[in-house]
Amino acid sequence: MKRILLGILLAIALSVSAVLVSGCHGLGETAAERSNDHSRIIRLNGSMLIDDIDAIFQMDHPSRLTEYSVR
Repeated sequence: MKRILLGILLAIALSVSAVLVSGCHGLGETAAERSNDHSRIIRLNGSMLIDDIDAIFQMDHPSRLTEYSVR
């Protein structure tokens, strides 16, 4: 009886460890999709960083020093 109980506990422990090690990483998306997601996130973070720097130095709106439109 102890041997059967020990076998069941060992099977449960191995099953739980296998699930924890494998997890849900990568399910539902390919390596190319994951790469596209990472490149899009880097591009968006870079553009938001530039917008934040422009707002800090108050360069996010045109200057009102001239009456003529500046291009």
